Amino acid sequence: MKSTKKLFRIAVTGALALSMFLPNSLAMYQAKVKADALYLRQSPGGEVIATLSQDTVVAVLNNSSSWYKVVANGKEGYVSGEYLVGTTVTDFSLGTAKIVCDTTVNFRSQPSTSSSVLASLKNGTAVNVTGVESNWYKVTYNGKTGYVHPDYISFSGTQSTTTADSSASNSTDSTETIVPSTNAVSYTGTSEKRAEVLEYAAQFLGTPYVYGGSTPSGFDCSGFTSYVFANTVGTIPRVAQSQFDATTRVALEDLEPGDLVFFGSSPSSISHVGIYVGDDTFIHSPHTGEVVKYEPLSGSYLSRFQGGGRVIFD
Repeated sequence: MKSTKKLFRIAVTGALALSMFLPNSLAMYQAKVKADALYLRQSPGGEVIATLSQDTVVAVLNNSSSWYKVVANGKEGYVSGEYLVGTTVTDFSLGTAKIVCDTTVNFRSQPSTSSSVLASLKNGTAVNVTGVESNWYKVTYNGKTGYVHPDYISFSGTQSTTTADSSASNSTDSTETIVPSTNAVSYTGTSEKRAEVLEYAAQFLGTPYVYGGSTPSGFDCSGFTSYVFANTVGTIPRVAQSQFDATTRVALEDLEPGDLVFFGSSPSSISHVGIYVGDDTFIHSPHTGEVVKYEPLSGSYLSRFQGGGRVIFD
């Protein structure tokens, strides 16, 4: 496959993900980097804002796609979840953050809205974040250790949205979860039409797999690819086998970002399809229980690869 046209590049030269369990939910938890170096990006596949070293402990805020939203070293961004493993470490430095709220927010003794209030922190107050517990940040302020709900903590380069509701001391805690709204990707050396396909596809990262689904409320594999192409460069057939039969064959080494990639037991038994994004990676809606995500074109996918399908000629 051509290596000069890449959607993203993850700097990794060490061990890949180990077998330690990572929670499959949107709950905040801690994890370790298991790579010599891992890029922290501003958005999924976007600009690099930091490089995380081996064994750096991060707070995972959202793992609903292959790009995990995390906090590390005072910055909030996205990393490839493939290179994180769970850890039992509870005390670790996430750096300095600021309180973001309308007036004040409760600084509590435990990670619960029913616990006692140690202080009321004003908007803009600097705190040191020292860990995570039960979906709250553990912080130190003015010599005291306590907890603040993550909706009211802002790290470098992030924007916080708060939902104020009254509780003790006329301050706020939140019971809502904020989900990232941006799934922009970056690209180089790719035509405008191909880039349009990649960018449009990326906005559905995290969308659940639904058998027979072909709308943003849920996709199966060919429902996803047909929807993306219909809304960008042109209509293609709905079913994976028909997409394979209707498109121009492309060899593995000649794949370009925006080409379709097909999988199955033979060319006449295509059972899965995705969109190649470059760097030996594709985006797809895998199967029941999964979500639209990026996946390496390797392992079982490589062994079942039956060919690429070209729709865009440039």
